[in-house]
Amino acid sequence: MDKIKITLIKYAQTYNTKDFIKSDPIQFPHQYHKKQDIEISAFISSWLAYGNRTAILKTLSIIHKQINKYDNSPFQFIKKRGFQVYENDNNSLYRFYKYNDFYNLCNTLYTIYIIDKYNSLEEKLSQEKITTCLDLLEALVKLFKDVEGVPINTKSACKRLCMMLRWLVRNDNIVDLGIWSIIKPQDLIIPLDTHVHKQALLFGLTRSKQANMKTALEITSKLKTIFPLDPTIFDFSLFGYGVNNK
Repeated sequence: MDKIKITLIKYAQTYNTKDFIKSDPIQFPHQYHKKQDIEISAFISSWLAYGNRTAILKTLSIIHKQINKYDNSPFQFIKKRGFQVYENDNNSLYRFYKYNDFYNLCNTLYTIYIIDKYNSLEEKLSQEKITTCLDLLEALVKLFKDVEGVPINTKSACKRLCMMLRWLVRNDNIVDLGIWSIIKPQDLIIPLDTHVHKQALLFGLTRSKQANMKTALEITSKLKTIFPLDPTIFDFSLFGYGVNNK
């Protein structure tokens, strides 16, 4: 385990750097400074972070170009209903997403910020009883239940939601944005996709063949024995190891 610990720490230090931002979807919420703008961009960017990285970044660039026509503010894009043109538009946006799916996501955000008058998505989520990351995931699933691409429950690994939470909660001021305090960094769950799952199997962090929430929690528990206050820093470790050991 000591050898594994040394290797994971090495890759965390290598990839948890500012240089990581420019090749990752987190670059988009990094464009903004206001909490509402960051939240909205982070949700949209993580929602679309599925499949080929180059294709993800290309699609997000196109979307944010449209968003930034509204005073360079995702919040203004939502408030002024810049997304209205996408209602009932069943043309392909990206992979299995239609433009109407993007409309539904934005319309849910409009309800939260404008109709229900919450100052932030975090404030809205704080109305629920949140003590764990799983509680927070369940609240997000419930809140965005009508949006294609948001998990229907927390039996799956909820990879993209966990990634968004890493962005918004981790607060080391390097890659992640750390604007939420609804839970602490040590409460986060590793964003588990097939890539991270493969690396976790190689490191002996799990024996489970299923990339589901149960496995994500098991891997996170193992990672907490190395960095108890910041287990999801190893998202960078497992990413880096995969890149360098294809």
